[in-house]
Amino acid sequence: MTTRPTRHGEPPIATPAPDRRHARRDARFLPLLSGPAGAAAVRRVLSVAVLVTIDVTACFAGVYAALAIKLLVQGQAVDSGAIWAVEQKALPLAAATMILVFAKNRLYAPREQRGGAARVLSSVTLSTLVVLAVTLVAGWRFDTYYIFYASWFLVSVLVVALRASYDSVTALALDALRFERRALLVGSPALVSSIAASLERSESRQGVPYRVVGSHQLIAGLGREGAGGAAGELRRALDPEAVDEVILTGWAGDDAPVLELLEVCRRRGLPVRLAPTTAELLSHSVQAVPAPGLPLFELRPPVLGGAAFLAKRAFDLVVGSLLGLLLMPVLAAAAVAIRLEDGGPVLHRDRRVGVEEHEFTCFKLRTMRVGAHLEQDRLEHANEADGAIFKMRADPRVTRVGRVLRRLSIDELPQLWNVLRGEMSLVGPRPLPLRDYQRLDDLHKKRYLVLPGLTGLWQVSGRSELSFDDLVRLDFYYIETWSIWLDLTIMARTIPVVLGRKGAY
Repeated sequence: MTTRPTRHGEPPIATPAPDRRHARRDARFLPLLSGPAGAAAVRRVLSVAVLVTIDVTACFAGVYAALAIKLLVQGQAVDSGAIWAVEQKALPLAAATMILVFAKNRLYAPREQRGGAARVLSSVTLSTLVVLAVTLVAGWRFDTYYIFYASWFLVSVLVVALRASYDSVTALALDALRFERRALLVGSPALVSSIAASLERSESRQGVPYRVVGSHQLIAGLGREGAGGAAGELRRALDPEAVDEVILTGWAGDDAPVLELLEVCRRRGLPVRLAPTTAELLSHSVQAVPAPGLPLFELRPPVLGGAAFLAKRAFDLVVGSLLGLLLMPVLAAAAVAIRLEDGGPVLHRDRRVGVEEHEFTCFKLRTMRVGAHLEQDRLEHANEADGAIFKMRADPRVTRVGRVLRRLSIDELPQLWNVLRGEMSLVGPRPLPLRDYQRLDDLHKKRYLVLPGLTGLWQVSGRSELSFDDLVRLDFYYIETWSIWLDLTIMARTIPVVLGRKGAY
């Protein structure tokens, strides 16, 4: 308690002592470099500075390498002085353009919000086109445009490689220091347990694991100083010294408790994030539309149509054909091994459900003994997966050759024929067998609004180790954020995941 002076002759008035634990964060104007908030700001500045340095270095080295390679191909000696003379003229424009485009595309955002290789490639592409346009308008003359496409390729490779190295080094440092993200869950008790399990099972892009430090139900009265009961407990739990972020697990009804939570967290410098439910992910996407006097939102189904579908189909045909030709020797060797083991058929034809819930014949290399489908019923009790899917780590029906093929996902390669036939795509939600499809509820069946894929976010995010709800969330995240760059990124990430045999059985 403190005392406040009054007019002459009146006793002093006692007032409660301020809550100094949160006084700094509750102030109207926070000092930029004080306490944890200041330390976080310094880390952000250093992170951005390192990333800008990486990008400028990649730009310089990429242009230099492009010019040096051209001289070597022409049989000339590499003249660093002549190359530097060219770079002195072009580098400021190229580097400044790249930094501005990267900043616009949030490649300098906090690590969990930055895009991966797909966003880097699209940003380097846009930067290259902008530089080309500016130089043409400025009257620069070129005998060849080699410098642009060569620099685009080399700068892209260097930026992706250097940023990946930076992320790996910092992730290892954070892991060595045992950093973790302490999350407080607020919202519906029915959702807390599943979301907590998903958070602690996964990792953020920094490689920093989540640890759930508590959970509370969202309740009115949180914004009042000295609130008691459940509201007081939640207010005390919102301690920036013990919590790194608050995750809201959904709400319904009155918005006042949510606004109070946001205000308290704002004053204390705690970020608030929303964990959508499966139903929210499976619902339609929302887009603002103009309306007189009232903001309206148009609900659109999460499907790929029009130009996006045509681009994806062209990508599937070109890349699928090339992959089929390149992988033909692998398929031939696998077919011989299957035939030699038990003399049974090489291919397994399975009925799967595709786009708009239409059935199609999905081709796979046979990995189980002949007649394995007749044994399904007696093995249901041994299912190790949750939700609608069936998985067993030691399925007795799998042959020795089949186990190897599954570990390396070679058994899926005949589905390239399904891709060429238009029944599947190279990347997309995995097609489920009829047994699994029949166990889906109507909400989950919305994943069939797009072509199923040969690979997808399931495969590069944990494969068989993920829960069914996690798989559904990944499917709809893919649909909402689809791009050619995302498909390329998923395909590139599939290779190390398959070779590392993570989550495959």
